[in-house]
Amino acid sequence: MRAGRVLDRALRGLGVTVTVLAVLFVLAPVVLTVVLSFANDPGISFPPESWGTDRWTDLVTSEKWLTALGLSVRLGVCSALLTLLVSVLALLAIHRSRLRFGELLEGVSLITLIIPVSAYAVAMYAVFAQYELLGTFHGLVVAHAMLSVPLVMLVGGAALRGVPVELELVAITLGASRVRAWVGVTLRLALPALAGGFVMAFQHSFEEAVLINFIGGPGLVTLPKAIFDSVQFGSDPVITAIAAAIVLVSSTVVAVPLALARGAKR
Repeated sequence: MRAGRVLDRALRGLGVTVTVLAVLFVLAPVVLTVVLSFANDPGISFPPESWGTDRWTDLVTSEKWLTALGLSVRLGVCSALLTLLVSVLALLAIHRSRLRFGELLEGVSLITLIIPVSAYAVAMYAVFAQYELLGTFHGLVVAHAMLSVPLVMLVGGAALRGVPVELELVAITLGASRVRAWVGVTLRLALPALAGGFVMAFQHSFEEAVLINFIGGPGLVTLPKAIFDSVQFGSDPVITAIAAAIVLVSSTVVAVPLALARGAKR
């Protein structure tokens, strides 16, 4: 018995140690980036020799970076809205109609999660070149939406399965049309999940750095591409402030809906 307890404590301590090391391994680069964003050195080095907010000042006053940031935000919002529209219509057709092979279609909609993004981008380049969509904003919106659809399908599909169909039938028997029952009952109950899907689609588009290099153009430089170009052709210290800003914004975008959802449950 004593040997078993000792072994159990040893395994428990090993598990805690491995977990702590894994968390530190994941968070260390993030913390280091935030720390370096407050350095005033001409280059990127650790530990910094001087401290200040020059990199943040350069970020908010640079037309290059603000233009890239604005494009990423507009692209993220537009693609997330398109993703939500397509996914909601598809989910209603699959889970709230007599559509044949609905489960098969739902599985096919997740195909972009399996195919490597680089291979998908090559195929998309050929299609977009044929239809003259290369280097266009609406082409990027469509491309980002196609990659984000599986995220909303997974989250929204799970939410719709949890909404009893009987609630819609009750609303219909009380005089509501099927569309009104969908909007007032089903989608209303699934709204937190759909809002989470919208946030995930926006974040996925905001951080996407592969498609823009295939189907973007010289006038379309998103924030991830600007960072990649800066690292590839030089080493602009401002990228530490940009990376820190992305971390803070992404964390806030994800944390706020989670906090609201927990508050709603309470």
